[in-house]
Amino acid sequence: MPRLACPHCQQPVAANPIGRWYAKFQCPHCRKTLRFTSVTNVLGIAGSAAFFTMVWALVMGITPAARWVTVGAAGIWLLLMGLSYVVRGVEKG
Repeated sequence: MPRLACPHCQQPVAANPIGRWYAKFQCPHCRKTLRFTSVTNVLGIAGSAAFFTMVWALVMGITPAARWVTVGAAGIWLLLMGLSYVVRGVEKG
């Protein structure tokens, strides 16, 4: 997986988007503001929606339909979370 680089100074940046979508942060080298790209943010927000759907289905009951919704939402959540990490990118904040 390619390393992220600061668009200001081109130095490597370690950034984990999980749980930090839309949050601005600083480059550890030049201290300029960065943020995750819109693709990373959309994947993270969609993953959060799948997570809440999974929790909702768990709370609503133990019917066969609720189990399928739970399993499906869990799979989508894991996929979107993984994608938000794999395709993560940073841009000027």
